[in-house]
Order: sequence, then structure tokens, then C-alpha cells
Amino acid sequence: MLTLGRIAAVAALIGGLFGSHSLARARAQAIASQPRCLNIQLDITPGRSNGAAGHIAILYRLHNMRATACTLTGYPGVRLLDRSFRDLPTHLHRGGLVLDGRRTPSTVSVASHGNAWFALEYRDVPAADGSCTMATYLMIFPPNDYLPVIAYAGQGGVSVRACAGELEVSPVAARNAGF
Repeated sequence: MLTLGRIAAVAALIGGLFGSHSLARARAQAIASQPRCLNIQLDITPGRSNGAAGHIAILYRLHNMRATACTLTGYPGVRLLDRSFRDLPTHLHRGGLVLDGRRTPSTVSVASHGNAWFALEYRDVPAADGSCTMATYLMIFPPNDYLPVIAYAGQGGVSVRACAGELEVSPVAARNAGF
């Protein structure tokens, strides 16, 4: 026999199941309604780095300087630049990072004055017939944007030595989850 207490418990359980789905849907709709982050609102700076077995990875912070939230989805574009801002040979590959692991792209909501992150990895030991390019700056294209942000390649203005201009880039992430 159903009592009023049992009916209330079943109703609460069903409401909880559908309520959590509704909350997830509402959150997804809120993120989808946010505009994408544009180059003009982002400050991109190199952070800590890590190295092993001829690979160097640098974590980059994308800081939203605006008072409104925005979204980033996917991989940034990156070009190597010399100290005079001239374009250097660059071969960018998505995913496949050795030191930072492999992440799948997702939509990241960047709060007002909040941060998102990506990692860039390169080899610093030349192959027998290869050369290593010294890059002082990077031309970084936020995901799904056509205009770049110019940033120092390494922390404190230090150049990076990317052999054969080969770079691996991670997708943008909401957390500083790398090394």
C-alpha cells in the first residue's frame, strides 16, 4: 500500500533525476550563449615549463581581461617568430603531447578576469640533419579566431629552441592540469 511518505519519496527521487539533467542542460545553454573569446580580450603569457628526453613543454595562460565571460573551444594556432617578429618555419601538430598528456577538445567557459590554459611542446635536440630555430615570440591565434595575440615564447622573454620548427599543441583547458 502506498502511503503519502512513499509517494513523496518517489516524487523526490524522480525530481532529483530529472532535476540534475535540467541543471546540466541549463549550464550547457548558459555556456552556449556566451560569446567566443576574441584576441583583443585575451592576454597570453607563458608559465612554467618542464622537460625530459629532448622534449620541452610550456604551459600558457589565456587571461580574459574583459568584465564578461567568453568561451574557447579547440586548439590555438601558433607561429614561431624571431626577435624582429619575422615569421619562422613552423609545423604545428594537434594533440600528441608527450609531457602534458593527451586531452580531447571541449568548450571552456572563461569567467570575467578568469583563465584558460594550453600547453605547447617542442623538441630541443636536433636530428642528425636538422636545425633548431630560436623563437623569441609566438603569434598565437585563439581557437576559432583569425586575429593573433603576440606573446613571449618563454617565461621572462626567454627564447625557445624548437628543432625543425616542430610544435605540438594541446586543446585549451579550463584547469592548469599540465605537468
